[in-house]
Amino acid sequence: MSSWMTGFIGLIRYRELVRNLVAKDLKVKYRGSVLGLLWSLLNPLAMIVVYSLAFQYILRIPLKNYPLFLITGIIPWNFFSGAVIASSEAIIGNANLLKKVKFPLEILPFATILFNFIQLLFALLVFFPAVFWFKTEVTPLILLYLPVLGLQFLFTLGVAFFLSSITTRYRDVRHLTEVALMVLFWLTPIIYSISMVPGKLQLLIKVNPLTAFITVYQDIIYWGRLPRPETFISMVLWTCLSLGVGYSLFRRRQRVFVEEL
Repeated sequence: MSSWMTGFIGLIRYRELVRNLVAKDLKVKYRGSVLGLLWSLLNPLAMIVVYSLAFQYILRIPLKNYPLFLITGIIPWNFFSGAVIASSEAIIGNANLLKKVKFPLEILPFATILFNFIQLLFALLVFFPAVFWFKTEVTPLILLYLPVLGLQFLFTLGVAFFLSSITTRYRDVRHLTEVALMVLFWLTPIIYSISMVPGKLQLLIKVNPLTAFITVYQDIIYWGRLPRPETFISMVLWTCLSLGVGYSLFRRRQRVFVEEL
């Protein structure tokens, strides 16, 4: 049986453990909070207000319905960045559990991504009403949103496998990840359209894997047009590469996790 199938069966067999890990993370994050999961809605709203004021009214970004443009990119970005940072500690943050209980270790990064994905779903409670508020006509292309979101989940899971497997040995990975995400944010067309980037810099933006995902979201939601085929292909290839490299490294290194903790 392939390692991929073994890992998938393990997730199904230990689904109760996955549920408990996600529930624990939700309780820890919102313990003592009056608003609880509502913060999943308020955080992107606050970012949209700040960026709208800064870039539409001060820097005069020439995009109609700029708040809609922003929210289209910020919500999936928040999911990715939050999941990636948390996944860097998916193994080392559960050291006691690893030493006491035997279970498929893939569960830990998967539960981390699922926890952040649940917060994304709550944020969509703001997103979809905003789409209908700002757009006079919503095309059937909006139905592509969830399949693309599924691809982004798998892409992020691959990154999580990679980061969680190397952080057990190199503890500075989390800090490096935070720095890398700050740079990556500005290299991703979230607050600006890729068409606004000078020609010489566009290549740098396009080689960023997040650009493919964000561009597709913007095409189907903001622009109301079918994404270019090469953008779809790029998105699928990045997902396959991320999962392939990330999971292969995770499977190869999981034998030494306990020793390195």
